[in-house]
Amino acid sequence: MSEIMTAAERRDACQDTVYLADHDWDYAQWLHVLTMESLEHVEGLLGSGVASAPLRQLVQPVADINCIDADTWRDAMEDVSAFFDVLPISSRFYEAVLYGLYGVTPEKVPVGDRADWMGTLVNEITEFAARSDVQKLGHGNNTLLRISRLAASRYAIDLGRGEVDLHSMAVLGGIAEGSVRNLLSGANSVLERGPQGGIVAMSAASWLQKKKGFLASIWQEEDATIETIDEGPAIAPERVIFVPVARDGSLFTPDLMRNGTYQIGAKGDEENVSNFFDALTRLNSMAVPRWRRPNEKGLWGIVSGIAWQRIEKAADLA
Repeated sequence: MSEIMTAAERRDACQDTVYLADHDWDYAQWLHVLTMESLEHVEGLLGSGVASAPLRQLVQPVADINCIDADTWRDAMEDVSAFFDVLPISSRFYEAVLYGLYGVTPEKVPVGDRADWMGTLVNEITEFAARSDVQKLGHGNNTLLRISRLAASRYAIDLGRGEVDLHSMAVLGGIAEGSVRNLLSGANSVLERGPQGGIVAMSAASWLQKKKGFLASIWQEEDATIETIDEGPAIAPERVIFVPVARDGSLFTPDLMRNGTYQIGAKGDEENVSNFFDALTRLNSMAVPRWRRPNEKGLWGIVSGIAWQRIEKAADLA
C-alpha cells in the first residue's frame, strides 16, 4: 500500500531531503572530510613546497562555485556545501539518495535504460563505499555508507533477490531499527533473515508493500503515465482486500481451491486451509507468502509473493 506520489514530486522531495531537511543524507560533509584527508596525505608525502601550488590548482573548481579568492588550497576548501555537486562522485551519491529513498531515477534517464543505469549506479556507489578510507569515516558511521546500503537494498527489493540491511529496512518502512530487530525475533518472525545477517529481499518487499507510507519503486513506468493514473471508480473500503502477487503476475484468489482447500506455505511446510480469508490471513503472517496455483499446463506448483495488490472483494465472499 504505497503512498501515491508522482515521479516529479519525488524528485522535488529529494532535493529538500538532501539540501534542507535531513542531515542523515548530507553526503557533502563526508566527501569534504574525505577530500581534505586525501590532500593532507599528498602534502605530507611530497612536502608543502612541492605540493601547495598543484593542490591549489586542483581545488579551483571548489573555489569557483562561490567565487572564492583563496590563496591556499585549504582556504578554497572552506565551502563544505560545494561538495554536494563539485565532484563526479557527488552527483552519484545524490542519484543514489533519489533512487534509494524515492524509487525513481533522474528524469533524463530513458525508461528503457533505467534497469542498466541502476545496476551501474549501485555498483559504483558500493565499490566507492568499500574503500578503506570511506569505511573508517566516523568510525564506520557515516552518510556515504548509509546511502550505499540503502541504494543496494532498494535494488535487491526491485530485483527480488539478495538482502536488505536492517537500517535500510527501518528507513524504507518508517520505523525504528529496534522495531525491525523485534520483527526478526522469535519463531514466528514476520521477516526472514538472510545468510548475511540482513533480511531476504522478497520477505522485505512483501512486508513493505503492506506498510502505509512506503514509496514503492516507480522507475519502470514513463513519468507521464505515473502522473496521470486513472484509479477508476471508487470502491467502498469494506469491499477491498489485498492479495499477494507472484513474480509472474498471478494473484492468490478464491478460485485456487483444490480438493476443497487452499494450499499455502513453503514446500515441506504446507498447510491446507478450507476458508479463503483464513488462508489470506495466514499468508499475511508469513515472511514470504507462498501458495500453490496451476501453471499454463495445469500443473500445480508453489509461487512466492513479491507484492500485494488491492482488489474488490467478490460478492459471494462477503
